[in-house]
Amino acid sequence: MIDYTAGTARAPIAAEDVAAMRKSGALIEDTRRERPRYFDGRFLAARDLIRDQQYVLAREAFLAQATGGGVAAGLRVARGKAADEIAIERGHGVTPAGELTALPRNLLVHLADIPLAEQLSARFGLSRRPQPPTRNRTGLFVLALRPVEFTANPVGAYPTSITGQRTVEDGDVIEATAVVLVPWTDDHATDALDARRGRAARAIFVEQRPSGVSANVLPIAMIALQNNVIAWLDAPMVRRELGADRGDLPGLGLGARALRLSQLLQYQEHLEDAIEANRGTGFPATAHFPALPPAGPMPPGMIDTSDFTQNFFPAEIDVEFAPIPEDELPALVDEALALPAIDLTVPAELLDSTSVLVLAPVPRHQWRATAAKLKDNGIDATTRRLLPAASNRLAARKPLEIIQRLRLPLFTAVLADSSDPREQEWARLASLPDLWFVRRRNLSYRDDLAGAAVPFSGSEAELEVVLKQQVVDTGLKQKFDEVIARSTAHGAAEVTNLLTNAQVAKSPALFAVAIGELSRAGTIDKASVLAVSAKLNAVGVGAGLAKLESLEGSDVGSVESLQAIADDPEWRKTDDAAKSADEATARGIVAQLKGDTQAAPADAEQAAASPAAKARAKKAAPPAK
Repeated sequence: MIDYTAGTARAPIAAEDVAAMRKSGALIEDTRRERPRYFDGRFLAARDLIRDQQYVLAREAFLAQATGGGVAAGLRVARGKAADEIAIERGHGVTPAGELTALPRNLLVHLADIPLAEQLSARFGLSRRPQPPTRNRTGLFVLALRPVEFTANPVGAYPTSITGQRTVEDGDVIEATAVVLVPWTDDHATDALDARRGRAARAIFVEQRPSGVSANVLPIAMIALQNNVIAWLDAPMVRRELGADRGDLPGLGLGARALRLSQLLQYQEHLEDAIEANRGTGFPATAHFPALPPAGPMPPGMIDTSDFTQNFFPAEIDVEFAPIPEDELPALVDEALALPAIDLTVPAELLDSTSVLVLAPVPRHQWRATAAKLKDNGIDATTRRLLPAASNRLAARKPLEIIQRLRLPLFTAVLADSSDPREQEWARLASLPDLWFVRRRNLSYRDDLAGAAVPFSGSEAELEVVLKQQVVDTGLKQKFDEVIARSTAHGAAEVTNLLTNAQVAKSPALFAVAIGELSRAGTIDKASVLAVSAKLNAVGVGAGLAKLESLEGSDVGSVESLQAIADDPEWRKTDDAAKSADEATARGIVAQLKGDTQAAPADAEQAAASPAAKARAKKAAPPAK
């Protein structure tokens, strides 16, 4: 244990041992951690106390380096209102050298007022580079925070000798943070700044090339300037969170996970700018990105639904398309981040071994309905290959394929049958605005199963007895019989699965809603029942009806109320209204369902105009002669 009353826990060594160890080279001294040794009778000078301060600062820097440099909190960068203005959020971080940088308040600064790092060094007497005009800056710059210090607050200094004179010296050393611009050490290209953005990202994330930025500054964003006007601002390219430089796959040659996540964030920001620059039209990835992260969002309109070709990835990359429950997307992206980035500048032979899966996130409650629509002759087919655009198709052919098609050198796209419900569902998925891609491992996956999945929810005989009794108790037997009579064999089985579902079966109101929705459908097949199931299993659906059922003395479960709910095609309005209703309003809604306007006289006009009341009035009206 450390004895805090005995001072340092380091083992002292005798003077003769020090001399012997120095001679043998076994003693390694660190001059940055020298400190004065105090004893009674020693004359103290200013240099001794300064050495004491430097010792403590050096120790703090070493401890900060152990966690790695990066932003601890805040320090987000955004464009200001003016074209040459940036806004920096307050926060703090640690430089790679272990020095603390802090902004105690939000900062709004003009680029012309920010010095270059070399100019700042010259002002501190560290270099003598000339200062160029700040109004003509053009190129890539790293916006960084540099810890600095200066002296201030003069005080009187007493003479150190009898004949000395009193002087005035600054009495305080003030630590501060300076905002600086560091020129990016790229290839000094003079082409468009947008093209240099993609190359800089590839150099950082793929090549992991040293940036040339000093360890004494904390990078928070990269900025492209055109005559001191911001062309683009990209924070994820150089910003790293505290501790991000710690490797998580030691010895495997792959960058730290935080670096790969930063590439994904940088790609998302760059993609948004590219979509805006192209005004929403499609473009190939190579037009803006020399390298892609192993996972990321797809720009809209990249899949042609007429023939299911894609023009985003190069023709050599094997691309497949598949829907996925949206809650599983983060897990697939997380898994893909363990793979290397997709370098689009490598030769075609290397790209030929790269495969990508484009994902269409589908809400979980719609998954079964979506999968059922994509079945091909009863066989699950939830993956579809995306061919490259016709102009690039020849480059994607394998040698054997070229030999086999010597007589048919031209590629003719096969148009999808727009009248096929399966093709319509594929087209709907391809048109979703939030498609993602993930890089796939080069493994032999098997997605075929011997047999088919069969849902199992208990004893079929017992479930059927319970269902028949519940249909009779709710007074909905006639509607149920009509539904079964209009159902196909698979549709009838799916109706039973829906009505015996725990969420539907335990709620009489939701049970009535399910039968009502089915009774208003046309031919009741498996797809239509799954569509109803998706509607009932959506997030938040049924919460209002459950609230009405939980009211003390509520009569929502009566035959009359359940029949009104089943006849109401706008039951969602009642469900939504009941979610936020107080108890008095909720009891008024119950009265409306029962048709008892006397129970809620204040709501009589609303009750008469409610969808449930209109449905009852229509049902009770005498037939037209």
